[in-house]
Amino acid sequence: MRTHRTRAASRRDGAVLPRRPSGQTTGRTPKLAAIGRRWRAGRADQHARPPRWRARWSARWPAWWRELPLREIALAWLATRVATAAAYALAHYIDGQVRAAHPDGGTGTGVGTGGLTLTGPLGWDAGWYAGIAEHGYAGSGEQSLRFFPLLPLLVRAVTVLPGLGGHTGVRVTLVVLVNLTAFAFVAALAQLARREGFGPAAVSRVIWLASLAPPAFVLVMGYTEALWGLLAVGVFAGIRSRRWELAAVCGLFAGLCRPVGVLLVAPVALEAARGITAAATADRLRRAAAVAAPAVGLGGYLLWAGIAHGDALAPIRLQRQQSLHGSSSNPAAVLWEAARGAVHGEVGTALHVPWLLLVAVLLVVMVRTLPASYPLWAALTVAVLLTGSNLDSSERYAYGAFPFLFVAAALTRRDEVFRAVLTACAAMMVVYASLAFLGLYVP
Repeated sequence: MRTHRTRAASRRDGAVLPRRPSGQTTGRTPKLAAIGRRWRAGRADQHARPPRWRARWSARWPAWWRELPLREIALAWLATRVATAAAYALAHYIDGQVRAAHPDGGTGTGVGTGGLTLTGPLGWDAGWYAGIAEHGYAGSGEQSLRFFPLLPLLVRAVTVLPGLGGHTGVRVTLVVLVNLTAFAFVAALAQLARREGFGPAAVSRVIWLASLAPPAFVLVMGYTEALWGLLAVGVFAGIRSRRWELAAVCGLFAGLCRPVGVLLVAPVALEAARGITAAATADRLRRAAAVAAPAVGLGGYLLWAGIAHGDALAPIRLQRQQSLHGSSSNPAAVLWEAARGAVHGEVGTALHVPWLLLVAVLLVVMVRTLPASYPLWAALTVAVLLTGSNLDSSERYAYGAFPFLFVAAALTRRDEVFRAVLTACAAMMVVYASLAFLGLYVP
């Protein structure tokens, strides 16, 4: 009896069956063969084209949204959270080792274990924002006035929903809201870079540098960096595309987000002055509203502080305490003290000095490469940073001026340079975040 081996069985046994010569039929009628060819062609076309429901769904989104590299943004967003989680695990391990080695509370170096204060996403300033959102300014003490109200108000608005109230609900809402806003910030930054003429590769570098820059671990914490960055990008997107209404709305909220929001008046005024003589009256009014919006936001909060607490300048006065940003100082003296501290082994100061040098280099390059409104705003930000009596949080403040990320992306166009820079950034992010979670570095 003759047995028949299938082609699959012969292939498993190592045998190679001869292929049919082209044109030879399989015993099927020509009509059935034609139907099979049409069926296979239809299947191939179906795989080549997206389903109709997907095409209809994507068509509802604006063109600029469809052009964003959302997958890459999501990967970079996830990488930030992985690096921050690794930093927290490292900080937790170090804290446990120190406490196990010195159960009496001493470390043998003159610093007790009380100097290691293990915190998490709600440490440092994030705890203040959570407290304001939960208890209001009256229930959080006078010092809470130095934290501007936009982020607590947003958290308060979300926690009105059922099941999100209470102590735990407020804190979870704050962290979730900030992390979602961080995704929107990086997406908006990528879109602005594309509109400014950056190619796909440069936009990709902007995404990764914005996500893994060492100070970017605060995008995971309950800080205002993500919200502030999103609003600042919105202001520049508005003024660069002459959408003054967008610039006005984002500028108003930026003034309610941080005290340095008022610095946005300068770049908006510079862009608004261009072509104003030929502008119609309505357009001039829109430009004027965009210029005034950040100052109006700041003024609105100060006015409320004056009415509710009897001191309109309390938010600014409290921020200028010596233990915080400090009173106005000579920038040269600040830099000199920072350099002396680095020479004498002061770790906190030594961490700031290299970044100040890097910021100075990037600012020079920015003046030569980006439109004037970008270096103007960045220079004002650096000036405010250097006029304080200390440099705490200086890396975070410089990171908040996002044009530095544009310049960094332009300078790392070579693949090997970019990979080296990004690897170093990720490693430093873990180090800085670990120190911040241990209470040894002010983020």
